Amino acid sequence: MKKKLISAVMAAAMAASVLAGCGSSSSSSDQAKTDAAEESTDAAEEEEAVPDENGVYQADGYTYGSKFYSEEPVTYTMFFNDNDAYPIQDSWSEEGGVFWAIEQATNVHLDITIVNNADYAQKVSLAINSGEAPMIIPKIYSETSYVNGGGVVPVSDYVKYMPNYTNFYNEYNMEDDVNTLRQEDGKYYRLPGLKETALQDYTLLLRDDIFKAAGYDVASLEKDWTWDEFADVLIGVKKYMVSEGMCSDSDYIWSDRWCGADSGYGSGGCLLNLISRSYGIYTTWSTAGTNAADLYFDADADEFKLSGTSDAYKEYMAVVKKLVDNKILDPETWSQQDSTADNKFYTGKTALIMTNRAQTTAQVEGLTSQLGEGNFEVYRCVVPKGTTNYQAENSRLECGIMISSKAKDELGDEGFKKMMRFVDWLWYSNEGLTLTKWGIEGEDGTYTVDADGKFALNPQYYCGGLSIAQTADDQEDMRLKYGFACGNFMYSGTADLLTSNFSEDLQDFYKRQEEYRELRPLDPVIALSEDDSEQMNLWATPLFSTENTWTLKFAMGQADVEKDWDTYVAELEGQNAQNVLDMYNDYYQKSKTN
Repeated sequence: MKKKLISAVMAAAMAASVLAGCGSSSSSSDQAKTDAAEESTDAAEEEEAVPDENGVYQADGYTYGSKFYSEEPVTYTMFFNDNDAYPIQDSWSEEGGVFWAIEQATNVHLDITIVNNADYAQKVSLAINSGEAPMIIPKIYSETSYVNGGGVVPVSDYVKYMPNYTNFYNEYNMEDDVNTLRQEDGKYYRLPGLKETALQDYTLLLRDDIFKAAGYDVASLEKDWTWDEFADVLIGVKKYMVSEGMCSDSDYIWSDRWCGADSGYGSGGCLLNLISRSYGIYTTWSTAGTNAADLYFDADADEFKLSGTSDAYKEYMAVVKKLVDNKILDPETWSQQDSTADNKFYTGKTALIMTNRAQTTAQVEGLTSQLGEGNFEVYRCVVPKGTTNYQAENSRLECGIMISSKAKDELGDEGFKKMMRFVDWLWYSNEGLTLTKWGIEGEDGTYTVDADGKFALNPQYYCGGLSIAQTADDQEDMRLKYGFACGNFMYSGTADLLTSNFSEDLQDFYKRQEEYRELRPLDPVIALSEDDSEQMNLWATPLFSTENTWTLKFAMGQADVEKDWDTYVAELEGQNAQNVLDMYNDYYQKSKTN
């Protein structure tokens, strides 16, 4: 068994390079890449050539299209974000597990420090500030607060040693996207996930059987409906549910997840972020991690404005008020655990819930366990419009990896370059991404690929992380058992690879999303100086805390967006709102002349 699995791992790492494409029609070039793939990348013996046309230093044995393999065993330390939904198991490091597979493919052992997802941001911050962070720090959504302390390296200085990263950057014109990460020194400190296209992941999962019974054909309504019209539909759905004895007038038919105790960003989380993006502004989740993320760019006025005092904010909160006043949206949404919201949906107490491509499988399984197979229908709908036709997601970047300064000190120059090549292969090559996403190829592994390039899990597995549902009692969840398709890897990829696990209904959703909605242009990049960044933080932290407090009060019906508007705005103005705007717009005007 072990020999078969080792062989499968090596074959997957080698053969999957075919998926990446080599960008050359020359047979001699193809042979050279094949030869290179059979050599090691022992950095201690590397002799760097001159950079290629993309500025990449092609080391012997490791070029674009080849695989990374260390001649000598090497260990890198790494933080690991542990999710309660799929907690790490000892089996992940044993034969067949993700860490075992990585080591078999690369000869790199990952010495991981496990941190629960709820504590991850805090523990990362403490470790970096103390100079004790592991070498590799994955699953980072914002690096801004870590830049000035010197605890993480400016990774933009080292992407020249990362041919997979650089090739993807160039091939898919990622410059504008990546430039949004640049700091005042012109460098960036997080290796982001690079995606060929922006996929709107978060949306709403509806009980379509209930909506249809209430007289609403969501498929025909979703193209053009607004949030206000959507609220009217939900009011109608509730009237039907009350008439059928499915709920009472005092019950709520929408109680959501990713908004309360488990959101990681305080109350409001995902839902209010999703709605606000439809109105062209940023609130709740959008403000997390970045000092001035609450600001939005008004292209017509050619300036940044404060989301919380905009007309769009007032309009979107009016929709939330409508949902609250009509007892549609459950006030417990803003405080409850995700499991509580899930249970309300599974038992038929509610008719819709937030979803994403990883969560849908679990939600369908939950409904099936409570209601029975065939007793419900679900539909993943396109997010309604606000004042714009933009989808919420417009970035082709995903969370990413920081590298601690400690790594340079411990590894030395050549050893550090070697580690960056390992990071390049694992997080940016199709081979590495395929390995951490799908596992081990072959009948003795976890998946197979047919002649048309279609991926399929072997019959003994299902995977919540890939939204591939269980179809037999004796199947095991590949993510739970082996750790593949977990959240610490597989941020990047082509559209084909990113969607390789998508079901037909999910593919249909993305087709509708692309047809019905537009991508919002990227905002101009503003990089504050270290001193001004500290000042911005002093102003922005209480400002946005006040805004989020009021937003929650509006959402819960504890304040009225019309009656209390002037009081609310006055509080924001008293929290240096104008100073924040002035600094940001001064930097923006200066950037246009540089």
